[in-house]
Amino acid sequence: MESTWGIEGWHPLWHTRVTEVAAQAGTQLRSLVGWTVTGVWGVWISEEDEWFADLPVVLEIGGERVVVCVNRLEDLSVTWDTIDVTTSPTWWNDWTLQWRSDVHPALRDVVGRTVTGVGFTEYGLGPTDPVGGRGPLAWVLSGLVLGLGDTGLWIYNAGDENGLQAGLPPEDHEYRTTWLSTAPS
Repeated sequence: MESTWGIEGWHPLWHTRVTEVAAQAGTQLRSLVGWTVTGVWGVWISEEDEWFADLPVVLEIGGERVVVCVNRLEDLSVTWDTIDVTTSPTWWNDWTLQWRSDVHPALRDVVGRTVTGVGFTEYGLGPTDPVGGRGPLAWVLSGLVLGLGDTGLWIYNAGDENGLQAGLPPEDHEYRTTWLSTAPS
């Protein structure tokens, strides 16, 4: 089977704008609302005893495997791939990598929760003047957010690697969220 970044079955589709990724994945993402998260995985580096944030996060929701990954400044891939989380990824060095469900504290309370909203986040580049009403010079695609009842999961760009946060992203002069479904309250 073909391998991308050492992960068999993964075929990322990189997008730089909300409109692009929404056109490619929006319908499938909206269909996740009402379904329960049944599994989450990230890649663990055994030698370093830490999460390998460069590789994708896999979410199992409603029988689907949603694969999310950020790359560079504004690249986001959201795909439905056939990653086998029982097969260890490989990397260009000789680290021992494995898929694990406990790679990050933000994933601890996700399994068993129902998806109540799905959206994309953008980060504002450049100077802002929230008092004067002037926003950033440009908005760049920065992540995917799942509303999960009274909380959420935000997978975001943490500087050319995945970042994870339990809860919803901030709504301020630096971040904005475009919800594909009704925004969770």
